[in-house]
Amino acid sequence: MLAEGYAPVQIKEILHTTYFRIRRYAMGDPFRLCRFSGHGTSVVGQYKDIIIGLLMQNVSKKHALEQITALGYRGKRTAFEAYCRKLIVELGISYMPRRNAAGAFITPGQNKPAQHFVSKSDFERYLWSGKELEPADIEFIFNEYPRTLEIQQCIHDFRKIYDDKDITLLDQFIERYAKCRSKPIQSFASGLRSDLDAIKNSVISDLSNGFVEGRNNKIKVIKRIMYGRAKIDLLRVKILYAR
Repeated sequence: MLAEGYAPVQIKEILHTTYFRIRRYAMGDPFRLCRFSGHGTSVVGQYKDIIIGLLMQNVSKKHALEQITALGYRGKRTAFEAYCRKLIVELGISYMPRRNAAGAFITPGQNKPAQHFVSKSDFERYLWSGKELEPADIEFIFNEYPRTLEIQQCIHDFRKIYDDKDITLLDQFIERYAKCRSKPIQSFASGLRSDLDAIKNSVISDLSNGFVEGRNNKIKVIKRIMYGRAKIDLLRVKILYAR
């Protein structure tokens, strides 16, 4: 193919091979490249009988590798373990290197207890949105992590402020949770004081700046989409005519 004018990159794509193989076959000695008869023995294959014996004795791969290394094996551990797995499958060896507390051999996965867990995100959805969880799981989490009860109560109290539209509850909330043991909650409650007038207005007023914030967000999205593609004039037109 090289003699016919094909470039190495074309040969690589046609034959799905590598540049190294193309160079080796193009410049190498044909006799040396073709002398392999197919009956060669790998580095680890020289110790096949010994490895089979160790696997049948349920010797762990780690200790088997140590014994093979002492006999002269200089290959990699990954190659050795892959060869062991191959022998186990091909020869049907009942390989059980693990033992239980009584010293009996166990198969992989045997006597492994079934695991049950509740993810952090699921529990957060339970606290914030009322996601359904098993009562036993909820009881376990509250008993194991008592601070979660305080978080649940904090969420309930803050929502009650807006449900009742009561500024007095807001003052009580800040006073109570500014001394909370949880630093994130304490920081949140203390931060309410810095913008107290606006927060009180949000409690008692039916008006909302959601429409304005939505427009601001839309403009920012358009700006990010057009980043690097246009100047201020086109950006202005895009915003004015966006629906």
